[in-house]
Amino acid sequence: MTLEGFLAWEAEQPERWAFFNGEAFMMAGGSDIHNAISLNTAFALRQTLRGTRCNVFMSDVRLRLAESDDLVHPDVFVTGTDADRARRQVKEDPVLIAEVLSPSTEASDRGDKFAAYRRLAGLKTVLFLSQDRAHVECFTRGEDGRWVLSEASGETARLALPDFELALADLYRDLPDAEPSDPAPITPTPSAA
Repeated sequence: MTLEGFLAWEAEQPERWAFFNGEAFMMAGGSDIHNAISLNTAFALRQTLRGTRCNVFMSDVRLRLAESDDLVHPDVFVTGTDADRARRQVKEDPVLIAEVLSPSTEASDRGDKFAAYRRLAGLKTVLFLSQDRAHVECFTRGEDGRWVLSEASGETARLALPDFELALADLYRDLPDAEPSDPAPITPTPSAA
């Protein structure tokens, strides 16, 4: 399938889809913990980057990997170009991408998608956030083009990025209970007839 064919087809679909390596993939819904970490990360980045020309987006906005014409939905990403400010639904110039790892997406996030992300010329940072504990892997592109890994663990840790720091306490704040509980049974209320 071509990108143009995918876009025409996707416009008629009720679900969200990604387009990667010439194939369409339906986007599954994430867990409440995944969503909370994504939202916290987007909020922390938005607060940190307030007053700059950078914009923070979540997975509803697609990222086009121009070299391959793939369309993906990173959990959170940051752009700062005038061209991306003019685009409404698809961005192309990220400087930071954050993926919250889940059992169903971790292999892809760390594998093919990470390889594709690293080919984006302006991308400086890729974050992989664990759902199981307060732990972030930060890959940063150095001046020589090599990617360097740094890690931060624990809710009191701070993650040093090229131009700012993020507190893991902010990224992992107010998460839903790790152990799901059974919802209270719904009992019908007698009607007053």
